Amino acid sequence: MRYSCDVIKDLLPLYCDKVCTKDSAKIIEEHLAECPSCKALYQKMVESTKIEETVAEEEYEKQQVESIKKVKKKWKKGKAKFLAIGIPVGIAIAFILTRLSAFGAMGMLLVLNSVTSRIETYTDVAEYETYIGPKAISPYYHAGTDIFPEHIPADATVVDYQYTYYNPWDPQYVAYLTLTYEDEEFAQEMDRLAECGIEDYTGRYTVTGPPKGYRIEAMDSDEYMGFVYAMTSEKENTVTYVMIHFCNYFLDLDIHEYVPDEYLLEGFDATQDNPYREQIHAEKQK
Repeated sequence: MRYSCDVIKDLLPLYCDKVCTKDSAKIIEEHLAECPSCKALYQKMVESTKIEETVAEEEYEKQQVESIKKVKKKWKKGKAKFLAIGIPVGIAIAFILTRLSAFGAMGMLLVLNSVTSRIETYTDVAEYETYIGPKAISPYYHAGTDIFPEHIPADATVVDYQYTYYNPWDPQYVAYLTLTYEDEEFAQEMDRLAECGIEDYTGRYTVTGPPKGYRIEAMDSDEYMGFVYAMTSEKENTVTYVMIHFCNYFLDLDIHEYVPDEYLLEGFDATQDNPYREQIHAEKQK
């Protein structure tokens, strides 16, 4: 199976509600055809949804009405700010309100999700295991983080660290960590990374090679979800780990705001209109 059960379980609610993309739906369906456990979970979710719709339909509609009232109330309070900010923001608000009335309750939830989703950024390395690795809590843990160390060694020096999570429609994970190890720990880490291997990554998202001055020690490369990699430089006993995972062949975040340019793969482009995404879509239409 190409994707882990954890990834599929995160996507199942969107699939059940029929609000995920065609590409995501295809991935889920292929996985369900091969995985009895996830298929059983999906069937339970479908049955549960039917029961909830039957029993709580009136309450659901009431909640949606209340949500719409709250949105309208907030909008009225913000009229003065709206006028001060200018035409571009005004157009955006008008677009949102139009969608709220045009698509009904489900449309309202989708539009509100895109507006209210918060970019979460964390820099306290003491909370590292909360967001990365097997002990991380949902929704932060991501299956593609095996290249990152499970924990920060007590004798290691943290040079750089930041973790960002964003979920406008599909979850996106961006993180970097630079550690300087003691000699013995560094040797052990190099052995561990060697076991992770280096998957082919050039050509994806217009990447031409590693960042200048760095050597790739481990690479998890996925044509759909991006990259997780570890690399070394001339700095003694120092390893830099980078995670850039997203969905649908593009990243909503401006990567240059959340990862130092020196850590980015040479030529990397995951903007919405990136050439690699256009190439993939063109191939699928043939």
